[in-house]
Amino acid sequence: MVKVMVYHIGGDNPRANTALKLVRSGLAEAVRTIPRGVLVLDPYAKLPVSRSDATIVSSNGILVVDASWRRLRLPRKGLKRRLPLLLAANPVNFGRPFILSSAEALAASLYIAGFRDEARRVLSVFKWGPAFFMVNAKLLSAYEGRDAYGVISVECRLLREVVGVEMGDCGPESLTSLYKNIVSRYIDEGK
Repeated sequence: MVKVMVYHIGGDNPRANTALKLVRSGLAEAVRTIPRGVLVLDPYAKLPVSRSDATIVSSNGILVVDASWRRLRLPRKGLKRRLPLLLAANPVNFGRPFILSSAEALAASLYIAGFRDEARRVLSVFKWGPAFFMVNAKLLSAYEGRDAYGVISVECRLLREVVGVEMGDCGPESLTSLYKNIVSRYIDEGK
């Protein structure tokens, strides 16, 4: 079984906090320091999580930094990966791209890296958990089994064809810049 970890910073509603619910349910471990070699989910990382990360996740685990988007301070340790384009299924941000709960981020990363059962287990404690996989079925299927640059290629195609975003040179840097702008807008809106 994959080691799932939560580095809790706080700043949001503890009763609605999905990462803390995972810890209370025994599906994740709260950590005070970032373990060496762990895969850290970082919304500003250049490379997305991919099947190529399976060995790291299997041997060292995966960690989500649990904090309000407004107070997100990321640790310097760990192998950093971001999520590719996905939609939230949680009641707070349903249907919004990129703004996933901590539990959704963990589940998506596990799924893309090839740990489907663990991904489903992570979201099993939420009523809306199955909806995440239904809403993102095509996206997860498109990303699954690809390396980081394969995931980026799929993201670029989806942004052009589905979302209508035209990007001249669609690559790691341009996607990271686009996602930073989207997250900044959500923060400015108070989400």
